[in-house]
Amino acid sequence: METVGKVGTITYTLSRLRRCKNITVRVLGNGEVRVSAPFREPVISVERVIRANQKKLENTIAIQKQEHELYGHTWKDGDTFLFHGKAHTLSMKPGLWDTLALEDGVFAITYVGKPPTKETLSYALKELYRESARKRIDPLVRTWAERLNLDVPPLTIRDSKKRWGSCSSRGNLNFSLRSASLSDEDLSYLVLHEMAHLVHFDHGPLFHAFLTKHLPSWKEHQQKIFSLQRRADLTP
Repeated sequence: METVGKVGTITYTLSRLRRCKNITVRVLGNGEVRVSAPFREPVISVERVIRANQKKLENTIAIQKQEHELYGHTWKDGDTFLFHGKAHTLSMKPGLWDTLALEDGVFAITYVGKPPTKETLSYALKELYRESARKRIDPLVRTWAERLNLDVPPLTIRDSKKRWGSCSSRGNLNFSLRSASLSDEDLSYLVLHEMAHLVHFDHGPLFHAFLTKHLPSWKEHQQKIFSLQRRADLTP
């Protein structure tokens, strides 16, 4: 169940979840504020949390909106998309067939008739990103499994917009197809991060110590990935 509320200048959407234990406030890439709370948590408690963090939330909202204006896609010829850690240009031209090819840092698209819609472009790019993510992540999982002395876990590639990756309680790894936008170094860290959850499921001190042991520079990679959230968005 979702409801909409407002605290000062902050409009938020509240989702009540039966399995939720704490109040969580998130600012999405477009500046939207989403709140998750236990099913019976009173609204007054939710808004108390928002008020306690109001200035921080307002700053985050402003930053996200600014980044949305800077990096939000036009889905037109000349637009740029992050792929393998580098900006790739979208080139669209009329042709004899509908095609999508990757050529020297360019997503070259030909089309018959009218130019493809942003929804069509998004679908085509997502499929390309999905395939690339699978090809790059598979060997990284095997490499880290050997280094960490772990069995190779099963993995899936999903169209996740909020999370770069996750590890289920059953030990299954999930990665967003957007992870194809990351550089080799940042992607390797992302794989390590999720595989570290096979050893330490939470984000406690032991988990962070584990990351430091195997990749001392993990914080730099983490900050880099966080900063790319908007640029890696493929939602039309």
